Amino acid sequence: MKALYEKIPLAPGESLACREYRSPTFTMPWHFHPECELTLIQRGRGTRFVGDSIERFADGDLVFLGSNLPHYWWKDGDDRRHAAAVVLQFDETFSGRLLLELPEASRIRALLRASRRGVLFPEAASGEIAGILARLPALRGWPRLCGVFDLLGLMAELRPVRLLASAGYAPDLDERDGNRLTEVCRYVNASFAGEVSQPRAAGLAGLSPAAFSRYFHKRMGRTFEGYVNEVRIGHASRRLMDTDRTVAEIAFASGFNNLSNFNRHFLRLKGMTPKEYRRQTAPRAA
Repeated sequence: MKALYEKIPLAPGESLACREYRSPTFTMPWHFHPECELTLIQRGRGTRFVGDSIERFADGDLVFLGSNLPHYWWKDGDDRRHAAAVVLQFDETFSGRLLLELPEASRIRALLRASRRGVLFPEAASGEIAGILARLPALRGWPRLCGVFDLLGLMAELRPVRLLASAGYAPDLDERDGNRLTEVCRYVNASFAGEVSQPRAAGLAGLSPAAFSRYFHKRMGRTFEGYVNEVRIGHASRRLMDTDRTVAEIAFASGFNNLSNFNRHFLRLKGMTPKEYRRQTAPRAA
């Protein structure tokens, strides 16, 4: 997928940006920027897109993204709460190359290399990082800079972490046509529970159905039907975890009109049946 370029604005006297976002939904489309980004989702649930990774997210999601890695958070329409996030953005060399080349910074250098695929921090182990990040927007000058160094040091030591984009992922960055796929993604995310029309998606992209099919597969690395199924299975996975609705009810609410078809796609994408997934993700008694 080609992404839109975002210019990160800096206030006078700033070498990095750290801001709080409060809005009905997350408004940034599929985009990229040269700056690294640490994003904490304080409130909101939906689907997170990082490179070629498509996964569900919820309150507490904490992700570190490297330079020029495309990304996009889509908030579920049935989440009526206002979205809330804290986002830190900085150039890799904001502190000067000399500091990062010191032997004491070896793990930070490794973290920056890993961030090129996107680093997901487990919620159970990321509380201290989230706490520091949440306080940064109110700080200015040297205290904010020290907070960023503290964050980098903590993130570099934290284990385990998980990389999001695949090892072979190479972003296809083009400022000119990012809008068309952003519109297609919005359409799918808003319509997955019902009928999703490929001709309608092609129309949003301004292409014929045949040209759209080739275009989408080239940009996304998957067919349009495959993408729709991934979004639907992501929604179903969340419902299996946080509701007691039957598997059949969840399948139909996620846009599948055939239970066996749902089970087949779920097994292919998750490596287990819906019932096994629910059992493995059920809260454990203390």
